[in-house]
Amino acid sequence: MYTCIKMHKNNMMDIYKLRVKLLHALTDKTRLEILSLLRHGEELCSCDLEKTIDKSQSTLSRHLKKLTEADIISARKEGVKVLYKIKDPHIYKLIANIDNLIKRNEKFQKIVEIQTSI
Repeated sequence: MYTCIKMHKNNMMDIYKLRVKLLHALTDKTRLEILSLLRHGEELCSCDLEKTIDKSQSTLSRHLKKLTEADIISARKEGVKVLYKIKDPHIYKLIANIDNLIKRNEKFQKIVEIQTSI
């Protein structure tokens, strides 16, 4: 019985680590902007992303690496360009659920109202 509980605990710890890695990748405005640009399923190179997102190439590369390491986006080389795309569109369901939590929370609603009225 103890071995079974210990194995379950170890498996849960692995799941928690994966959840933290995934959620941590979503805790940055720039990375959320990147996901928004990749939302329609097309591949974009970092040069295309750089034109839209006001960040340096090195900063953008760091964020793309974080999303790639979290297995949210994939990267493939085509000549000198690296093309990025969403690996699993279910990530947008997670983001939508977060948005719904914000909409349902009175404290967050007040913050959103203040920011949109400025």
